[in-house]
Amino acid sequence: MTIRMTALAVAGALMASTTLAQADTIRATSGFGPAHVLATVVYPEIGTRLEEFTDGGWDLQDTPSGLVAPNEMSSGLRDGVTEMGTLLMPYFPAEFPDAALPSELSILGSNNLVISSAVTEYIATCDDCQAEFTQNGQVYLGTDATPPYNLLTTSPVRSTEDLQGMRIRTGAPLYAGFVQAMGGEPTQLPSSELFEGLSQGVIDGTFSANHEIIANRLGDVISYVTEIEEGVFNGAAAGGVSGLLWMRMSGEDRQALARATQYGIAKGLVGFLEDAEKARAVEGIEFIAPDDTLLAAKEAYNEERLAAAADILTERGVEDAQAKIDRYKALIEKWEGLVSTDMSYEDLAELRYEEIFSKIDLNNYGS
Repeated sequence: MTIRMTALAVAGALMASTTLAQADTIRATSGFGPAHVLATVVYPEIGTRLEEFTDGGWDLQDTPSGLVAPNEMSSGLRDGVTEMGTLLMPYFPAEFPDAALPSELSILGSNNLVISSAVTEYIATCDDCQAEFTQNGQVYLGTDATPPYNLLTTSPVRSTEDLQGMRIRTGAPLYAGFVQAMGGEPTQLPSSELFEGLSQGVIDGTFSANHEIIANRLGDVISYVTEIEEGVFNGAAAGGVSGLLWMRMSGEDRQALARATQYGIAKGLVGFLEDAEKARAVEGIEFIAPDDTLLAAKEAYNEERLAAAADILTERGVEDAQAKIDRYKALIEKWEGLVSTDMSYEDLAELRYEEIFSKIDLNNYGS
């Protein structure tokens, strides 16, 4: 009996070590620092679910910052420097004009659960978008979306007059245009440099969602939040995958990664909202309601920008821009009907997978 039990134990240990030896680790770069929701929630959840869905065959190890900077992510994924990472599509307008179309329309909608899902379906089922990812050696598995964007500043902004000449960091052409239309001076700066830029007076504020106060410790360097609520940022493909990784995955493994990515993004969407709420408890920050001059200027800018969207996108190389705009708007409407406020992130993840990636032939997707 003892000999047989020992033999079984040895056999079990050998099987376990074989399983571990076969596990393949995805080298990931969430890219925005260890305190960001991408690092604390999104990528850990992707890793956990990937292990679950592949029975331990795959796992994921994230490097939150340092390996590949956000402005290097496109080439980093293409060349396999990192195998999964967050691709900020507005950073690469020449490479992803079609995939960045929703970014030009990010002033539409304010529910990040809805917008993230609509953008993900749009890009995953857009032939021209897919061609861009393939050409750049990448595979697309999903986009996240932030809470609404506000003015986070070192001095109070209550009116358009207060904003005159202020240097405001922006992360996309749409928002640079907004700040300029309000009388500010849009400035480009990676989000990883926000704290330093604000503390040294390089910029006077940032046009960002409130969660950045937690993610980048901005509570120490800003004192005011003007709640202008100008759309959401929807240009971050948190599910950016290297084509080199994709090629060595089986169809089943690809399905597992696509599904796991929806869990990570869905949980992250909730995490963004939670951090935005935590920001309200940070001492020393005053939350300001914009006055009528700011609200009127916002309305005028949005009306003018949306009217010009098709022409702007056409100039960037997007063909049939108006038809694509209309398709994206229809997807927002679709997901507004599918997503409920009391939905758990797990239910949202499964809904996203079933509505989008389960309907795609992943054996041929990304090639």
